[in-house]
Amino acid sequence: MCDYEEFKFNCNHTTAKLLSYCHFARTDPYHQCFGVKVTKHTWVQNALCPPCEAYQAACEAMKAQQAR
Repeated sequence: MCDYEEFKFNCNHTTAKLLSYCHFARTDPYHQCFGVKVTKHTWVQNALCPPCEAYQAACEAMKAQQAR
């Protein structure tokens, strides 16, 4: 059971970051874990996730270009 921390964004997207491998994944040459993913921490971010942030910036740029 590998340990993860989870990040929740305002856009309702989530990402997970690996904190530590379990014993089986540490000894596997490819670090494959077939066990349960354990979330140790959940962090609420008061921002959009990077892909949504880029999408919003592209939409605003397109609106500004159309307004000309």
